[in-house]
Amino acid sequence: MCLSNVYRASDRELIMELAAQIRQEAGYVTVRDLFGASKRIPGSVASVDLENNVVLIQTQEAPADVKKEVI
Repeated sequence: MCLSNVYRASDRELIMELAAQIRQEAGYVTVRDLFGASKRIPGSVASVDLENNVVLIQTQEAPADVKKEVI
């Protein structure tokens, strides 16, 4: 099983630990952890390092009604 920690690319702030699934759609990245919790972040995947289990997300400012949305 390959799990990765997901960080914001600009400052390496941790977004999610043990991400098991990452989907990019329509200007958002949705990450789901090993336990099923999900987060939807406005932005795009900047890099994926499978050797070190690190994913960087280039975040964008979201509209006020979807900021910090947790699915």
